[in-house]
Amino acid sequence: MRNRPHHTTLRTLLLLIAIPILHGCPSGEKRPPQSPPIKLSLAVHPAPYSGLIAIAHDQGHFKAAGLAVSMDPYPSGRDAMEAVLRGQAQAATVSDASFAVKALGEPSLRVLASIGSTTVSQIVARKDRGIRTPSDLKGKRVGFSAGTTTDYFLYAFLIMENIAPAEIMAVNIPAARQAEAVVSGEVDAVCAFARDAFTARKRLGANATLWDPQNNLAYHCLLAARQAPAGASEPLRRLMEALIEAETFAVANEAGAQAILARHWGLDPAFLRETWPGTRISVSFGQSIVISLDNFFQWHLRKTGGNPNSVDVLAFLDTGALEAAAPQLITLFR
Repeated sequence: MRNRPHHTTLRTLLLLIAIPILHGCPSGEKRPPQSPPIKLSLAVHPAPYSGLIAIAHDQGHFKAAGLAVSMDPYPSGRDAMEAVLRGQAQAATVSDASFAVKALGEPSLRVLASIGSTTVSQIVARKDRGIRTPSDLKGKRVGFSAGTTTDYFLYAFLIMENIAPAEIMAVNIPAARQAEAVVSGEVDAVCAFARDAFTARKRLGANATLWDPQNNLAYHCLLAARQAPAGASEPLRRLMEALIEAETFAVANEAGAQAILARHWGLDPAFLRETWPGTRISVSFGQSIVISLDNFFQWHLRKTGGNPNSVDVLAFLDTGALEAAAPQLITLFR
């Protein structure tokens, strides 16, 4: 019989592979235990522009990053930020306007990144109160939620329409009651978050008059927290990595992303389809955050009689977590 050298070679290779396996993995040897996940609590305003958080949870990105994330919903970013200040959450989703208002009284607050932006807030007014044009708001009760984007954009809308703020009766209403206040007739109009404006329009039907108070100017959905001690940013770094993975999913699967938000946060699919084109969900830390914060700081200080030149915006930024996770996403002028 002729010798088959390739069979000999094959047996030799198998032996070489088998020997280290047999000697290196004795029967019954235990694998090193994995580190337990790091706990991280988030206070979230459940809206399309904070959607990366729901997507990261749904797709298992938090778990893959070694995080055990708990999430509590709040009716506004201002309320979510207050949860952080009370020690009920480690980080919150909050608009740049609400962050600026809170940070002026709490200098320990820091912006960690932007995770979204939107242009879809609306003013919803009742036609049966004689409101069909912006000038018809004069003398009317107009709702807003103090210290939120609805506060700022109502102010900006009035200025743009040459209406003095004193010419309306501004009514501060809780964020959770924005839609109900105008539907019930408690106010004649309301400057509302997108979800509440959608609900109010749906319930008012043909009785609703609508305006865009943002004039296509986007505001940021920020991740914010108290200033962390040196070396304590590991869970935040992992959070950034998970959100970046969620962004990859959302970019490739818009319908799937919307379905997740509808399922996890109870958002109306029709609302999501309508507002998605005006919403961007992405992780970034760009110069636009500085510009927006400076604008909102100055607005609130002028409103409250403070010195608009007294704030160093850069002092409220903490790029550490995102720098550790994805430094290329930081585009600040420094």
